[in-house]
Amino acid sequence: MHNGGPLNSGPLNGLGSQASGSGVTQPIVPGLAFRWQLRVMVGEVDMSSRLSGQVTVDRERGAAGVASFTLQLTAGAVLPMDWVGRVVTIDYVTTSSGVSTAKRRFTGRIVTTEWGSLTRLLVCNCGDQLQQRIEKLSVAAVDELIPSYWSLEVFEDPEGRSRWDYAQERLTAVQSSLDSSADGDLRLSTWYASDAADFTFGAGTTVYDSVQVSYADLTSLTNTVIVDASYRFSRLKQLNQLYSWRHPDTDGFTGTQGFCLWRPDSTELPDVAMIKEASSSAGLTIASVPDWYRVILSTPDPCGNGQPWVNNYADLLLGFTLTGARRWAQAVTENYTMTVVAQTSVDQAGEVISRESLSIEYTNDLADNWESTAFGIDATGADPGSNGHVDERDEVQRASAFECLLAQAKTTIIAAHSATKISWEVPTSMAMDIDLVHTLAIADQGIGARARCCHVYDTFDLAAGTALTTLTIAVMRGGGDVSDPLAAPAFVVEPQPEPEAANPPGANLPTQLGGKKSSPVYDDAVDGFAGNYDNADPTLPVFTRRFQITATEIADVDRDEKTVPIATTYRVAVPNDYLEL
Repeated sequence: MHNGGPLNSGPLNGLGSQASGSGVTQPIVPGLAFRWQLRVMVGEVDMSSRLSGQVTVDRERGAAGVASFTLQLTAGAVLPMDWVGRVVTIDYVTTSSGVSTAKRRFTGRIVTTEWGSLTRLLVCNCGDQLQQRIEKLSVAAVDELIPSYWSLEVFEDPEGRSRWDYAQERLTAVQSSLDSSADGDLRLSTWYASDAADFTFGAGTTVYDSVQVSYADLTSLTNTVIVDASYRFSRLKQLNQLYSWRHPDTDGFTGTQGFCLWRPDSTELPDVAMIKEASSSAGLTIASVPDWYRVILSTPDPCGNGQPWVNNYADLLLGFTLTGARRWAQAVTENYTMTVVAQTSVDQAGEVISRESLSIEYTNDLADNWESTAFGIDATGADPGSNGHVDERDEVQRASAFECLLAQAKTTIIAAHSATKISWEVPTSMAMDIDLVHTLAIADQGIGARARCCHVYDTFDLAAGTALTTLTIAVMRGGGDVSDPLAAPAFVVEPQPEPEAANPPGANLPTQLGGKKSSPVYDDAVDGFAGNYDNADPTLPVFTRRFQITATEIADVDRDEKTVPIATTYRVAVPNDYLEL
């Protein structure tokens, strides 16, 4: 009965309370008739006695809870706008066998009002302020509320943006919904049904002819998500090569011995500055301190033949060995095709494809300045580097972004396969402990199902004396028994043509000496040293004194952008909730 009026003369179920996840099923069984009433508090004032018409409470997973009621205000001035924002609680109180039980059905605030000046009826439309309450949270609090994959490469920095938008972004990568309990507690509710139902509705427990079934059509049954993602980074390369030159008249000896072999028929010589200039002109950086074979300075009798040697210039050379290095950056783009598929669904219904894409370009100061930053012996404190290559990439960045995309793809597939909805009505006294966090089972009126509750809708008709609750479950169907870990695919390090030696040979540079009849024809294209004998025949052509180095050409394949295709497939199993029609 409601306030003394008859509720129902037929048998109803007994009361029961069951928390989600306890593993113990609470059967809903036929019971005796109930008396019921509502307790509606506006602010700190009990307005229950002024209720008129119908009171409704609508709570759906992933949405703000709403409620509506009408108050009969018979006396005094009424300012409808002053009611907006007032706190509202709605409690359902039921009595059976002399025992009364109260249950909160709604907590929120009045959002809008409608005033009938002739009837003096104030319609109050209420909401649980879900979005506004999320908006008040810090970024860290949203993270704690919604543990999920999220990436700065997929979304924007949350600082300074709407917290609600940020929460919705995090929800795209988790198979759960954000809502508020009837008591006003924010929570995250999974879409997956538990192994055992929290509440079971058997024969005779549902309102006759109230069972409804709806399901999605084929076009909405997404079972394949293809993610096209690219990751572009810089491959920083350095080629070190050994260049050497030795005056041919030293016969390969060094020190005083080589000097004394060269001196009897001396020639022009290069110097350190000339070698450095030749290296620079060839695009080479001298990566480490060279081995300079310097001509000895002035000494009375260096060769033991009684002939003094006069030389005050310390940079004349009879030979050298140096490492010439070049640096360049090669762009590498990894093109990923990540396919997330519910294969059993594909086998049954064919492919229904959705596509997503993402492009990431990673760079840093090292990559940006690799070719322009000085290094080698003339750059104080600079790292000389080594032969080979280094990939400048951020693996944490790449993995985080890709795992977020993969989790979103799974959410898309699971949501598409949770579109079958089954609803039924029961007297509220039989469903007052049921919430969106519970798994419900029904075996009545020709239908059997077990799935997660997704919608609770209360209708309290004060005139008719009926209190009915419509319960809806979202049945997940898809099948499959294999789910692959949604880890970012491994990147592919393509084999590089690395030389075996740390500093592979570049060239043993030749020598052209003019001034004798035995001298060769001067060739300007030949690398190495060119000069003349000191006792040159003045009638013969004079060679230009110079030193020339030509660096080994770098192949286009090592300079042009490299594209690497990487394809991976991830299988997703969709649980088959029990369903029998």
